[in-house]
Amino acid sequence: MAHEKIDAALETFYSGDTDGAEAALKEIGGGKLEAPAGLEPLDEAAYYEGIGGIQLAREDAKGAAEAYKKMIELEAKGEADANGHATSWAKLGEALAQTNELEEAIEAFDKAVAMKTECEAPTSSKLNVVYKYAECLFHGRKFQEAGAQFDNAVELAKEAGVDDGTMATLVLYRAESIKHKIGPMQASVRLQKGMDGVAPPPQLAALEASLDVEFKQAVELYRRAKELAAQANMPEEFQLQIQRSMSEAYHDAGRYVKGVMQRKKLIQMAEQQKVDPLELGYMYHGLGESQREMGQVPEAIESYRKSLSYKTKAGADNVSLAKSQYSLGECLAGGNKWDAAIEAFTKARDLEESSEADDDNHKIRRKKYWNTLGMALQASGKEDEGKAAIEKAESI
Repeated sequence: MAHEKIDAALETFYSGDTDGAEAALKEIGGGKLEAPAGLEPLDEAAYYEGIGGIQLAREDAKGAAEAYKKMIELEAKGEADANGHATSWAKLGEALAQTNELEEAIEAFDKAVAMKTECEAPTSSKLNVVYKYAECLFHGRKFQEAGAQFDNAVELAKEAGVDDGTMATLVLYRAESIKHKIGPMQASVRLQKGMDGVAPPPQLAALEASLDVEFKQAVELYRRAKELAAQANMPEEFQLQIQRSMSEAYHDAGRYVKGVMQRKKLIQMAEQQKVDPLELGYMYHGLGESQREMGQVPEAIESYRKSLSYKTKAGADNVSLAKSQYSLGECLAGGNKWDAAIEAFTKARDLEESSEADDDNHKIRRKKYWNTLGMALQASGKEDEGKAAIEKAESI
């Protein structure tokens, strides 16, 4: 019977054989990937489940979403099992998230979670949906909402008794959601506190205290993730990811002393693991940022130079190289080393100009590099060259 063949095709798909599943469904559909007439609603729903899965595997998220919508409609008509129907809503949410239709994806996941709860689905089933929902929110940059769902996932994981590796992943993502949520606010607080002649607003102290609490929570979660990852003997790359995120959290929070320590530890781990030189280039650039904030300018200069060495060796793009050259130039200019600073700023400008970058900040970087070069030239006594560079900046 047709439904037996559909069930077999789905089993083929979920075993990892996408081509085999497509061939089986086409055979059922008379040579086309279309449900044949006369199927019962639940059998037709299963057929569309197969179509959706195949299209999602082939990176056609829009087509998958359309197939899953038909599947859900047919399941409702055929009075499908509540738990399975909830899973179908989660599949739709996953497909919609990949089409960047975030609000629709959130609505689908909301329904999936609510239905899983209402029908008292097995904990492991609820955990899978909540985790995917949290991922959707995270990648949609809704970090506060993602954090709440990762909290739910952690509690469900405890109830389900998951392994240490799975728990490490959940805890890491929870920490990441906090870091990404509070990072911009921490930067804003530091900016407002550092404004000359302007008294910080009264509410700033309360915000700073609140952010400090969340920062400490994130650090504790990173530490817990490290412990769990070590216990589970997870890949070194995963443990490196935790260390990188923790070091960034310290820097974002303005804890530059510990930021330097954590970034040095990150580089040590990366060198032991023999990571790609490009990754080391990024890590040394980050170390330079923290060292500069600490006032360790000579050390920052050395870090930026190492960053450029690794990036050049790895064939980094011109935009990335320009950023490190510019940061190096700022450090050199701060020490009145004008000739070396001008050389670095000139390289940054030339790299950016030749990059043919098309990101939104390309124009901003060009303007900044030309202007800074002009000011450095003027400070070194080259008035005419400096004025010309600044005029160029103003024309961009």
